[in-house]
Amino acid sequence: MNLQLINFDANLLLPLALLAVAGTLIVYHHFGYPLLIARLARKKADQHQPQAPILYPELTAGSEKEIGSEFSERSELKDGTDEKDWPGITLLIPIYNEGALVAEKLRNLAIVDYPTDKLTIRLLFDGCTDNSLQFAKDALNEPLCQHLNCELMDSPVNKGKLAQLNSAISEAGDEIVALTDLSALIAVDSLKIAALWFEKQEVGAVCATYRFLSSAEVQEQSYWQYQCAIKQAESDLGSTLGAHGAFYLIRQSLFTPLSADTINDDFILPCEVIRQGYRVIYEPRMVAIELENSALEQDFKRRLRISAGNMQQSLRLTQLLSPSYGTTGWMFFSCKWLRPFIPWCFVICLLSSIWLSVSSLIFLPVLLVQVLVYALVLKQEFAPSKSGILIKLHYLISGHFIGLIGGLCYLRGDYKTSWKRG
Repeated sequence: MNLQLINFDANLLLPLALLAVAGTLIVYHHFGYPLLIARLARKKADQHQPQAPILYPELTAGSEKEIGSEFSERSELKDGTDEKDWPGITLLIPIYNEGALVAEKLRNLAIVDYPTDKLTIRLLFDGCTDNSLQFAKDALNEPLCQHLNCELMDSPVNKGKLAQLNSAISEAGDEIVALTDLSALIAVDSLKIAALWFEKQEVGAVCATYRFLSSAEVQEQSYWQYQCAIKQAESDLGSTLGAHGAFYLIRQSLFTPLSADTINDDFILPCEVIRQGYRVIYEPRMVAIELENSALEQDFKRRLRISAGNMQQSLRLTQLLSPSYGTTGWMFFSCKWLRPFIPWCFVICLLSSIWLSVSSLIFLPVLLVQVLVYALVLKQEFAPSKSGILIKLHYLISGHFIGLIGGLCYLRGDYKTSWKRG
């Protein structure tokens, strides 16, 4: 009897270990790490001075709670800089068949508060087949936009976003290069706030926060709030990992040309800055507002591609796991490196629970809880309810399902070619 019990326990050791490890990683990635990093950031904040004065108090009124977690070194940044002392910035905007958005973007840039002679705007028309170029010319003739120092770079061939960026960043004449999407409007004070950060020599990139012009879905709003909180804490402790592609800035001298098959360029570029020993700052007072709403099919394709990029960056940036990167290396492991492998943890938890439940009914509740969760997700998929909990649960689990597919697609070579926006 005793021998049979020992054999029985030994047979359960492997699935039990798999369940414990996979479950721990899921909980740590989603809850443990965000709570831990927030606590560390608050602890560090208590050891520093209050934040820097805000350049435009009237623009940030009521946002004290949102930016209250900022600490410190922002107090060392000075405002009131003379116009002649602001650094030159080259702002790059890749464009492919987005004529309807060109005029609105240029009008937005026309009211951004930055010395005209210090800001060069380059519109990168990537083999457009619509009237994007003409829309830009018409907008630049408007009285509001005539002061802009704007260059129209028209390529007759659609080379792809990465080819455009590699060329344009390398040829930029200013030390600071800003990258922004045509569909994103930037806050009037964003460039000056970023320029103040670049006065600190250890800062190699500055990233904006991201907002939606129209009311986004509940799950998407929650996701971005969750991500922004993590990015703020990461920045406070060392460097945030990656940027919102809608708007961020880097030092031109730190630019490393992107491989032709790079998927998440807005993650790889900032991480290359970190690899060179510089900091990447997340600045919530710099705001980029998204104009476009993605259709369901477009959103699925976007999330699938991002998921493939998550797998790519985890495999290509393993150097950041080195202890030499300190806190940033730990943050990379906990948040970004683990992300494409978390869907597999869900699969392992389910399979190991089935294995254990077949051997002993004591493990059946663990299996039933998982089955219930997936049943609720399927119910929300085919018969949506307005329950906030179900909406968020569906977004989380469906996101990992897409992550699983995207990672597999990348591993089998579906994303070897350069991305060309269609």
